[in-house]
Amino acid sequence: MGVTKIPTGNIKTRVNICLNKLSDRDTLSMATNELEGIARALPSDDFVPFLSCLSTTDSSEKSPVRRQCVRILSVLSAAHGDALSPHVARMISAVLRRLRDPDSAVRAACVDAVSSITTHVTQPPFSVILKPLVDALFQEQDSNAQMGVALCVSAAVDAAREVDASELRKLLPRILKLIKKDCFKAKPSLLVLIGRIVSTCCVKSRSLLSSLFSIAVEFLSSEDWAARKAAAEVLDKAAAAADRDLAVEFKGSCVAALESRRFDKVKVVRETMNQALERWRDVPDLLEEVTSPKGSTSSSSGYSPVLLSMRGSVTPQLRKVTPMKSSVSSCSSSGSSQKSIVRSDQEKKPCTLKHNMPEVMKNFRSRVVPFNFNSDDLDVGYGDSTHEKMGSRMEEFEDLSLIRDQLLQIENQQSTLLDILQKFIGSSQKGMNSLEKRVEGLEKVVDEMSQDLAIPGTWKYM
Repeated sequence: MGVTKIPTGNIKTRVNICLNKLSDRDTLSMATNELEGIARALPSDDFVPFLSCLSTTDSSEKSPVRRQCVRILSVLSAAHGDALSPHVARMISAVLRRLRDPDSAVRAACVDAVSSITTHVTQPPFSVILKPLVDALFQEQDSNAQMGVALCVSAAVDAAREVDASELRKLLPRILKLIKKDCFKAKPSLLVLIGRIVSTCCVKSRSLLSSLFSIAVEFLSSEDWAARKAAAEVLDKAAAAADRDLAVEFKGSCVAALESRRFDKVKVVRETMNQALERWRDVPDLLEEVTSPKGSTSSSSGYSPVLLSMRGSVTPQLRKVTPMKSSVSSCSSSGSSQKSIVRSDQEKKPCTLKHNMPEVMKNFRSRVVPFNFNSDDLDVGYGDSTHEKMGSRMEEFEDLSLIRDQLLQIENQQSTLLDILQKFIGSSQKGMNSLEKRVEGLEKVVDEMSQDLAIPGTWKYM
C-alpha cells in the first residue's frame, strides 16, 4: 500500500492520515516512519498545528496511536532543539494528559518524552519544565498518573544540564511528607525520585537527613519489593552524596538496617541492598584516620585534625592534672615500666582519658589515630615545683605512646592474618582445580572402558 501524497502546507491532514494508519497493524510501521519524517522536517511555522494534532487524540484511540503521539515528542525535541522553546509548556501539557493512561508503554513514552525535552530544549529555565510536573505530582489522585509523574520528574532532574540545587533541597521535604500520605499510592516511584534528588544535590541539613534515612529504612521492610529496592537505592545514593560530616552520624543505623535485610527473597533487591551496604561501610568511622599532608602545619591547638569535623562526637581530651608529690626520679622510673592501656582513675591520676577506651574504640576497625599534642594544651595544675609538672607531662606522653604502639601491633596482626587467609584460599583453589582435572581424567577412562565393553566380540580378547 503506497503512501498518500498530501500537499506540504496541509500539515493537519498529513498527520491525521498517519494517525489513522497507526490503528492498523498492517500499516503501523509505515505510518510510524512517515510521522517521524514529518516531525524531523517540520518548519517552525507548523509547530503549533502539529502539536495540536497530537494533543487532540483521546483515550478512545488504540494503544499504538496513544503511544506514538507521545513518542513523537521525543523525536521532535531531538530534531529541533531550542527552536521549540516557545512551545515547551504545550509539550509538557501534552505529556501530562497521557499520564493517566492504563497502558504502561504509554506512560513509559511520557517519561522518555520529558527526558528528551529536558535534554534538547535548554533555552527556557529548568523551572519551566519542572513546575508543571511538580504541581501534578502533588495534585494527582490516580495511581497510574502518580507513578508516571513521579518518574517524569525524576527523568527531568536526571536529564537537566543545570539544576537549581537549592530548589531541589526545598522540594525534598515536601516529597518526604507526601510519601507518608495514604492518598499517594505510587511509593516506589516516589522513592526513585527521592534518590535522584539526593544524588543531584548535596543534603546539608541534619534534620532533613534524619527524615530521609528514617523513611528509607522504614521502606526496607515494605511488602512491595519495588519499594524495598528503591529504598535501598536511596540509602546507596545518600551515602555517596550526603555531607560526610553528617553521614557519619547515621552510619551505624544504616549499616544495621541493611545488614538485617541483605538476604531479601528477590535477587535484584538483594543485590541493591548489598551494594548500598558496601557503600555505607566505606563511609569513614567516628575514629577514622584523618592526617594532614606532609609538610603542612598543625592547628594552633596542637591537635591533629582527628574528629574535629565531627559535630557532637566523642573527642579525646585530657582531664585536669592534679599536683604530684612524687619526685622526678619516681616519675621517670614509673614511665619506663609497662603500663596497661586502660587504668582506673585512682591508678592514673597524672592523666586519664575523659572517656573509657571501650567507648572510644567502638566502629574503630583497627585504624591508628595519631595524636599530636602541644604542651601548651595540657591543663596542668600548679604544683610546688617545675619538676612535678614535667614529670606529669612525661607520663601523659608515655601513656599515649603505649596506646598508639599497641594499636599499631593490632593492625599489623590483622594484616598478617589477612595475608595468611589469602594464601590459604589460593592454595585451596589450586587444590580444587587439580582435583577437578583428576576427576575429569577418571571420567574419560570410564567412558573409554564402557565403549570397549559395548563393542561385540571384545570379550574374546580380554
